[in-house]
Amino acid sequence: MKLLIVLPILIPFATAIASLFVRRWILAQRILGVAGAAGLLGAALALLKMVEGDGIQAVQIGNWPAPYGITLVADLFGAIMVTLAGLMGFAVAVYSLASMDAQREKFGYYSLLHIMLMGVCGAFLTGDLFNLYVWFEVLLISSFVLMALGGERAQIEGALKYVTLNLISSALFLAGIGILYGKIGTLNMADLAYKLSLEPQSNLINSSAMLFLIAFGIKAAIFPLFFWLPDSYHTPPVAVSAIFAGLLTKVGVYVMIRAFTLFFVQDVGFTHTLILVLAGLTMVTGVLGAVAQNEMRRLLSFHIISQIGYILMGLGLFRVLALAGAIFFYTSRVNR
Repeated sequence: MKLLIVLPILIPFATAIASLFVRRWILAQRILGVAGAAGLLGAALALLKMVEGDGIQAVQIGNWPAPYGITLVADLFGAIMVTLAGLMGFAVAVYSLASMDAQREKFGYYSLLHIMLMGVCGAFLTGDLFNLYVWFEVLLISSFVLMALGGERAQIEGALKYVTLNLISSALFLAGIGILYGKIGTLNMADLAYKLSLEPQSNLINSSAMLFLIAFGIKAAIFPLFFWLPDSYHTPPVAVSAIFAGLLTKVGVYVMIRAFTLFFVQDVGFTHTLILVLAGLTMVTGVLGAVAQNEMRRLLSFHIISQIGYILMGLGLFRVLALAGAIFFYTSRVNR
């Protein structure tokens, strides 16, 4: 049954590879795209049921023991997010049958979609920070190509803004990881949480926390780092915009919830107060930006930003009910 943890990563990967082999036959690509998305959703639902019944599940890839090997972990939060990713992927794959043009399908649309889903599911299931970085790079590359696919001027401009800011984000994330590893000597999230709980308050750890906040603040499009999103998300086809809005920024929020509830909890008076302030500013600026728009997809892009502020407000308050509300709101927003 441990295979269930790996399936949400393996199924999109296998679908993407198979789609490349039939790239000359659009009908075969469509069938594979929808079948792969349905398989991912089925595997995610089975994983969610197993976690709900048997508790947290973990698997060590290559049989290397934690914290040295690659660990995949499925708790209830992660399993719910994988299920929502599967549901979103299936809905977009079905919608793409009617909305996606043949030129984009011919140039690997379904392969890129499933590579991105693999990266998203990997980010939700990984148990260590370095592999989280790897999964973010997988979904960054695939999402960049999806955004630019078609080669229209507006798409290229939006994609360049998107990839430039996210590359900066990845560099900051890697720097934050380096500080943590140099200080603590591990990147396994569970081991990191335990060892940091034994450490005294440290400016070095706070520096790493700030790098994480900026890195994932860019990916989640919080104030004042959101300007790339309205210029990017409205340019690709509707199906691509839908999965970007439903999943990509939410992965950044997911990591912030993980990081600032598991291991960056030594100085909550500083870190979480800052998150609270940024959340409030994100809510307000997102709404004000939406009011100023006269094009629907740009308006909805600013609306996404304001909703991220609501989620982060619960994280900043750092109370059980506030976090429960943030996660509830977060999961309800993924498929909208």
